[in-house]
Amino acid sequence: MILTDEGDARQSVAVIGAGAVGGVFAWALHKAGHDVSLCVRTPFEELVIQTSDGEERVPVRVVTDAEDLKPVDWVLLAVKAFDTASTARWLAALCDQDTTVVILQNGVDQAEGVHALAPEATVVPSLVYIQAERQAPGHIRLGYGNSLDVPAGPEAERLVRLFRGSGMEIRPQQDLVTAAWRKLMLNAAVNPLTALTLRRMEVMGDPMILDLAAGLVRETQAVAVAVGARLTEADVARTLAFMSEFSEGNGTSMLYDRLAGRALEWEALNGAVVRHAEAHGIDVPLNRAMTALLQAVAPLA
Repeated sequence: MILTDEGDARQSVAVIGAGAVGGVFAWALHKAGHDVSLCVRTPFEELVIQTSDGEERVPVRVVTDAEDLKPVDWVLLAVKAFDTASTARWLAALCDQDTTVVILQNGVDQAEGVHALAPEATVVPSLVYIQAERQAPGHIRLGYGNSLDVPAGPEAERLVRLFRGSGMEIRPQQDLVTAAWRKLMLNAAVNPLTALTLRRMEVMGDPMILDLAAGLVRETQAVAVAVGARLTEADVARTLAFMSEFSEGNGTSMLYDRLAGRALEWEALNGAVVRHAEAHGIDVPLNRAMTALLQAVAPLA
């Protein structure tokens, strides 16, 4: 048995998707002493993580072909939610009854579709709290944040051990539904408003934009309560206050995707609010407007 510095067995880990989130988590698990493979469509020579302390080159294995892969202990699914179906060949090669798949995606409906693609594996939803930007293939700038929320239980305990020594904090949650909708209240406001205005968080200093953000947050909270999340007006107030704590230079994943000409994940954010609102007969005109605008956005020239 090969042991890490902390005395836990070294695990085999495959990270599907080498965007900002996938790159940071591959780096974290390499620091924890595990065998890490990055599964990507476009090859690159090395993974480089830039932090306030400088650049670090991470010697992970970069894989572009699933054909010769074998099942691993852990799979971290780090593609955007709308891209989940495209990972079928990776999941088929990497998963068996002993594999645990951790979903590193935005949204509140993460597990939908993943079970069908990895029917033998254990599937764990999660909430990622990092701010990072993919600047080029294999080159990631990490701003801040180092935590991952997961459902409390045996899998959370295993994840705590897996990430020991990584610098990443695993936070077991007794009520992940509430935690997921709390995060969505923030994301359903700041992501579309930064992406559509092409401005970073300094845009929240505009009183009209802040009023719009507050409306989006309150609509999302109303839908969250209808689906069983325990969120109150106090959560709305805390979410709006949290927006003011962001550095003006910080961006959002949706802004970065638009600037890079990539597809926008509106379906998992405002689109999810609209879908659940319709199921419960709730009117969400602001989220509906954001959804319409985001799906109509054309790539920047």
